[in-house]
Amino acid sequence: MPGAADPGAARGWSVWQSDGTAWLAAAPGDSPPDGSVIGWRFSAAPDGTAGEPPAGELPSFQAVCGKDTAASGHKRVVVAVDFGEAGSDAYPGEQPPAEPSATCVADAESATAARLLASISRVRVNAGGDVVAVDDYPGREKGGTALDAAVPAAASEGGVPVTLIAGGAGALALLGGGALVATRRRTTVKAGG
Repeated sequence: MPGAADPGAARGWSVWQSDGTAWLAAAPGDSPPDGSVIGWRFSAAPDGTAGEPPAGELPSFQAVCGKDTAASGHKRVVVAVDFGEAGSDAYPGEQPPAEPSATCVADAESATAARLLASISRVRVNAGGDVVAVDDYPGREKGGTALDAAVPAAASEGGVPVTLIAGGAGALALLGGGALVATRRRTTVKAGG
């Protein structure tokens, strides 16, 4: 977007998916398949548009992820992050923290675009699931909830997190062990008395 943006213009993070020749608008909750290239960009959107796609050439999946492998049940996705242009996208007085970059991310097959981003950055989302800050940028955006990439994908899709299942199984094992010890103690007391 050429020139300086209106200081009062709407700004935000948007996500895009490459079709091999261009960036197409996507949503944070989309689950891109193995071999995908997605891009996140912070930009001004003065007309209420989706914002601007990442700048520069489209990353090549082969160039970024070609040497990496994914475990069974996982996928590889290129995640490009563009913090936007200082003069046209940043809020007045703010400076984008980094140059655009592209990273190969391996995650669960059900991982969403937002979760893939959270695998490589600190991400905060609003109640609607939209990304409001990446690595605490923009600095003036203090709201949102941290998106934890370590939480299993099933947790974000309404399933029961694996940590809760494991914790429940552990508690049952402790209760069962305690009952066995208590039974043995009672048996020992009766036999001796």
